[in-house]
Amino acid sequence: MKKLITIILTLALVLSFTACGNEGNSAESNNKGKNKNNNSSYDIIQFGGYNWRVLEVRDEKILIIRENLLDRKPLTYHKDGSSITWENSSIRNYLNNEYFNNAFTLEEQTRIIETTVINENNAISDIAGGNDTTDKIFLLSINEAKSYFSNEVLRIAYYANGEDSSWWLRSPGYIGDNHAAVVYADGRIGSSGIYVSNYGIGIRPALWLNL
Repeated sequence: MKKLITIILTLALVLSFTACGNEGNSAESNNKGKNKNNNSSYDIIQFGGYNWRVLEVRDEKILIIRENLLDRKPLTYHKDGSSITWENSSIRNYLNNEYFNNAFTLEEQTRIIETTVINENNAISDIAGGNDTTDKIFLLSINEAKSYFSNEVLRIAYYANGEDSSWWLRSPGYIGDNHAAVVYADGRIGSSGIYVSNYGIGIRPALWLNL
């Protein structure tokens, strides 16, 4: 019965957000996204005026990630390139303050769930992931990027103009504590990491949303 209720609520949510397929390259107008490089499909909803991919449905909430990367801005993972973890990074501060306040209406903000985010060490070098955090908006970790996307093609992300790009993960890279992991433009996970003050990496927010 609980599973049935969750399915019904999920369908209602998708309909209420009126998912559309005009953002970027990989969404269609039938509430399903389709990656242009293969025939894989996935659920899409519209929230905050943009398309978001549904990664998980759990009880009465869903985990979603923006289908397209944020518009290009002079943003980095951390602005001064110093040793850093997700907890004190520039991008975490931006996503949970300026982005949260400007991208969503007050009603939409009430739907976003404050979530405990687990920050694991890098599995290869054991570089510290830092303290766990409580966030409304976050980036995926290495493990989440592996588990929620079944193959490299599904991880490929685009800007609204159709250009593909690497995108940041919140996990530390194994090269050093001033590197953060990424998903490369071809969908491979870069566990080694990229220097945190690099401006050429895309940003793909994720959040838990109340049904």
